[in-house]
Amino acid sequence: MAFHFENYWQQLLKTLEAGLPKIIGALLILGIGWWLSNKVVHLMFRAMQRSKADTGIVTFLCSLSRSLLKIIVCITAAAQLGMNVNTIIAALGAAGLTVGLAMKDSMSNIASGALIIFTHPFRVGDYLSFEKIEGTVERIEIMFTSLRTFDNKEVVIPNSKLTASTITNYSAMTTRRLDLHYNIGYHDDIAKVKQLLTELIESSPLALKEPAPFVAVGEHNDSSVTMEVRIWCKTEDFTALYFDMQEKVKLAFDEARIHFPFNQLDVHVKPED
Repeated sequence: MAFHFENYWQQLLKTLEAGLPKIIGALLILGIGWWLSNKVVHLMFRAMQRSKADTGIVTFLCSLSRSLLKIIVCITAAAQLGMNVNTIIAALGAAGLTVGLAMKDSMSNIASGALIIFTHPFRVGDYLSFEKIEGTVERIEIMFTSLRTFDNKEVVIPNSKLTASTITNYSAMTTRRLDLHYNIGYHDDIAKVKQLLTELIESSPLALKEPAPFVAVGEHNDSSVTMEVRIWCKTEDFTALYFDMQEKVKLAFDEARIHFPFNQLDVHVKPED
């Protein structure tokens, strides 16, 4: 029994001695290759940033390149161990087909990511609205797109959902129209209100002169008259103009003794016979 164990031990030592250089080489290839792949992607990222390439393209290509380079490193390490690379590539192809069929949603996300990058329905930095979610595009990756909401939360959305749904891009145009509605009482002077609103718009540095602002009576309600106000502004000034007008209109209405009416109901009581 001891004799057989000694033979096995000697064979194991000879095998390790013969394969040790290959194992060390494979480990070195993995370690150095892993480091080099990260370094190459980092340099590529900086180079594309200096060339002022679209941020979405930069993040997408860097993510894709990192994955491909690490696959090449793993195949090279396997070849160092004496494995048949052609067999490995064929096995990876078959495995990739099988995984692709099993993970068709993930493959759809990758294809949708490429579609987003090359068709540009939106870019990094755009403000989007998608299925009751609003936020600024932070990153466009291979599998998903990340939005940062107004209250600083990150929302991760699969790319396939974005390409299959309706998206509102608030940053696509250089100008936007701000629609405001103000209710006044039936006893208030409409001409005076129109003049007051027009003066407030003209005095605002955020409001554009062209297209010209629009102020008119919109609706006759049960207890009030609705004044419609439409102002054009630069896209980046939209939110600031909204809050600026809301404050100035309230102060101006108070000073001019124009009231925002509450809902009211007139009740007529018939006298008894």
